[in-house]
Amino acid sequence: MNDNLEFINLDKNVPIPLYYQLKRSILDKIKRGEIRVGEQIPTEIELQKELQISRSTIRHAISELVQEGWLVREKGKGTFVTHPTESQNIFQSFEPFYQRIRTYGKTPSTQVLKLEVIKANEIIAKGMNIGLGTKIISMFRRRLSDNEPVVTLQNYLPYSLCKFVLDHDFSKESLYEVLMQNPLSKIMNTTTIVSAEKASAEDVKLLDIDLNCPMLVFNTISITYEEKVVDFAFAHYRGDINKFKIVSSPENYVP
Repeated sequence: MNDNLEFINLDKNVPIPLYYQLKRSILDKIKRGEIRVGEQIPTEIELQKELQISRSTIRHAISELVQEGWLVREKGKGTFVTHPTESQNIFQSFEPFYQRIRTYGKTPSTQVLKLEVIKANEIIAKGMNIGLGTKIISMFRRRLSDNEPVVTLQNYLPYSLCKFVLDHDFSKESLYEVLMQNPLSKIMNTTTIVSAEKASAEDVKLLDIDLNCPMLVFNTISITYEEKVVDFAFAHYRGDINKFKIVSSPENYVP
């Protein structure tokens, strides 16, 4: 195995996906200069033998680094370190916002604009599959990249499962990571619906955009292992500076 990739430690006891831990470990070594541009990284088989994880996990990590421009595959030769060329914000997979923005050499920040306990209205109750008037937690945030507004996030969480989130500072912490650390709120899967919309007056004010700016709206429903909705969320991304990449593998497709 390449000496530069030795001492990669993956912790299987934390809620952070193994592919993401591997990806960050490789990326950190590239940024520190421990693996230089032009150097080849080990094959999937070598990494599997060394790290004792599945090849699909390794392939996921490597594929994202290739997509982001940090690695390049050369047919018949292997995978090599290269320079990223993408300057725009590319959002993909379940990668946490802070790590995602730092990947592009920018400084992320989050502003919590509102955090309160409210009663579910008809739309929220239907989306969360709960009774009308059920007590829920509402959190509204704005996220920035180098002090430039990128997205607003509105999350609705069931108070009965998630009242502990009221004790956290989400200007510094990740809601996803906090939910994953609690057995009752641990997320099993998510469903996301993406739509294109015109900017609202609120979008214009909070994201510093023109009224005609296109918006990408993500409605995400996260489900626990007990099949309860733990997060009903809406994210409004600026369409002028963000783009999203969806990667699928034919070998994992089930018709």
